[in-house]
Amino acid sequence: MDPQIEFRMEDDLVLQVTQIHEQVGKPFTTMLDIGAGSGILARAMAKNGTEMTTVELVPELVEYAKSCSPDSITIHCGDFYTIQLQQQFDVVSYMDGFGVGTDEEQLFLLKRIAGWMKEDGCALIDIYQPSYWRKVNGQEMQIDEAFRKYGYDEENERMLDTWWHNDHPEDAVTQSLRCYTVEEISKLCQKAGLKIVAIFPGGAMDYDEWNYSSLVSLNECLAYRIKVKK
Repeated sequence: MDPQIEFRMEDDLVLQVTQIHEQVGKPFTTMLDIGAGSGILARAMAKNGTEMTTVELVPELVEYAKSCSPDSITIHCGDFYTIQLQQQFDVVSYMDGFGVGTDEEQLFLLKRIAGWMKEDGCALIDIYQPSYWRKVNGQEMQIDEAFRKYGYDEENERMLDTWWHNDHPEDAVTQSLRCYTVEEISKLCQKAGLKIVAIFPGGAMDYDEWNYSSLVSLNECLAYRIKVKK
């Protein structure tokens, strides 16, 4: 990896760790990160002294995480809809992925998150914001040899993120995530026995100026983070 790119990633991770501590708002020891991917956030949090546990479905990502993570991080390969975890945690996080399934599946997941939280614990969950994705519907971009197009499924209120290689457009892959207004996610959390105690707007891309702002208003951000408690 290019040292400059690696440096920028490390710099971004330091900011993420700082934000998580600020958003939790009090000292904590244990944290569960679900949909943890390669475990990069867990490693950054562990460096800061947090006892990390991760859950990731994709075996290749889990193997990579195990190959470059300290033994202090507990790494599980499994489906967070079915995996059985006996421990409860001060913090549960789900970054950049909530909304994969149906509303019923997300409600079930929120109930599981509630079960993994200590009574005085909290969860931090990233939620995709519908008005942003309506605005960027149809936006295309090129990244090296790959092409990317954003879409919005109005009927099902889902963002669509489609990637394809220039030479093989027939092999396009689309990720779809349910977007929620604050009112919608609040009602879903209530059904799961959770309440939103804080909302943290994220950033947004201005495609006219080709400029990314890391912090914009709640109505303009591509996603926002909710802090929930029992």
